[in-house]
Amino acid sequence: MAQKSSGPLDTHFRLKPVYRLGLLIAAGSSLPAGIAHAADNALTTSHSAAPTLLAQIGGAEAEGEGEGAEADVMSSDAAYLTQLALMRGHLNIGVALYREGHTEAAATHMKHPRDELYAGLVPAFKVRSVQGFEKALTALTAAVSDGADVATVEEALAEVEIGIEQARTGVPASERMDAVTQFRVIVRLMRTAAEEYAIAVVDGRLENAHEYQDALGFVRIAREHVERLAENPEQAERKGVAEAIQTAREQLDAIRDLWVGLMPPDKLDRNSERLYGATARVELAAAAID
Repeated sequence: MAQKSSGPLDTHFRLKPVYRLGLLIAAGSSLPAGIAHAADNALTTSHSAAPTLLAQIGGAEAEGEGEGAEADVMSSDAAYLTQLALMRGHLNIGVALYREGHTEAAATHMKHPRDELYAGLVPAFKVRSVQGFEKALTALTAAVSDGADVATVEEALAEVEIGIEQARTGVPASERMDAVTQFRVIVRLMRTAAEEYAIAVVDGRLENAHEYQDALGFVRIAREHVERLAENPEQAERKGVAEAIQTAREQLDAIRDLWVGLMPPDKLDRNSERLYGATARVELAAAAID
């Protein structure tokens, strides 16, 4: 059963969702002692080491949202699934803002998936022999831009979700549902969220509300991937998976207060270091999956 969440991290979808790393490790961890100690040393030396550590553990790439993605989605199943998940993150936040009456902010979040992320996926759709969903995505964008009623926007979102789910079949089920693949997606979503949050909040001040919201959308979808994996008995029973799921849940819960609502205040005593630390812990836990 998926754990229910509350507050800004709630997905609100009808479909199924620092502390330095050293301080978190001190609070208790299921990670092997040697790995935890190494991570502690790496991240307590300097918080700027966090992105580097994330790029090195498990051979993970350090690409940001859209960076090098067009080439990766052609050959990497995890990169392809991540781009679809990032798109869902943007749409999640866009529709959530629309529900609360923030129509202008909602419209800006709809443009990125259509104009940038989708365009980079089109060649991959052809290679992977799946249909795209440009028509549904355009209809959703238009509904938001035209100020349609919320019910219409919700219906348009549901159509896009169907299209995204169908596009996910461009990855064979055995790989798409694999715990290692899923955690690669989860980690990339969290890492991208950390990068966006670092742009959004600087020295306790809000610099970019859009990136703050993007980061929230990405961690929402990361949580959804965690819960989807937890509901897959075949994968959940694999060695290390249950522990990695628990770690992911704990870390996503621990960063909930980074977002105080969909519309951030001008001053925010938060920083991206906590998100980088949470991401590193999830990645380290996933490395133990056999």
